[in-house]
Amino acid sequence: MIHVLKIGGGAGINPDPVLDNLARRIAAGEQWVVVHGASDEANRLAERVGLTVQTLISPDGHVSRYTDAQMIELYSAAAGAVNQRLAGGLAVRGVCVAGLAGPAVITARRKTAIRALRNGRPVIVRDDFSGAIEGVDERLLRLLLAGGYTPVVAPLALGTAGESLNVDGDLVAATVARALCAQTLIILSNVPGLLRDPADPSSVVPTFALADLNQYESLAQGRMKKKLLAARQANVPLVILGDAGLPAPLDAALAGAGTHILGESEAEHVGYAG
Repeated sequence: MIHVLKIGGGAGINPDPVLDNLARRIAAGEQWVVVHGASDEANRLAERVGLTVQTLISPDGHVSRYTDAQMIELYSAAAGAVNQRLAGGLAVRGVCVAGLAGPAVITARRKTAIRALRNGRPVIVRDDFSGAIEGVDERLLRLLLAGGYTPVVAPLALGTAGESLNVDGDLVAATVARALCAQTLIILSNVPGLLRDPADPSSVVPTFALADLNQYESLAQGRMKKKLLAARQANVPLVILGDAGLPAPLDAALAGAGTHILGESEAEHVGYAG
């Protein structure tokens, strides 16, 4: 049974409790693939060199990083640095780990004409190095897992022209989970789950069926929209949107914390009636 963990790359996330918890679960015999973000690291690198970070908002409200030729170089460096830290953190905790920061693990098609809103005005962006994910090297991941290694995957993809592309980490995790027929996808970030009121951390939506996702999409703000999209694309028995800031955040998520999105088989198993 394979599980996929996405560790958010936003500001304020301390990975140490996540890695401690993950290492204990791997030592107990569980198989995990780790995917991570790199947004805060990329922001800090950009600030260091004086590059302004810009975002794009799609017409349906999805937020993404504007990644021109200069930014993709910084983003690649940031993703590699985060990958090395997380892989190293697992290694010192006794985990056999394989850091996969190169773009060849994920393949994508470069988005050559992005419709977006900039300062409230519709524009078409043609110089962005972000990609729509097309596949994952499933064979490599399975070989590593079979050999006792925990893969740690960076949010970088290989484009059709051999270029490095920025891809969304949540959607990478969803692609990996679907390809490996994972049992669980856990997405940890700096929010406690899907909130009915973004200003009230206690207003977490505890559980709903994937089949009912359309009823909850209007609650999603900002990055949470991508997490719900990831849940839809993963189509695994259980997706959990959890809080990386909790003690033992994986144990907490699996024990019921956060928002649990139940696939058809899981909803039937627990007798979920909505």
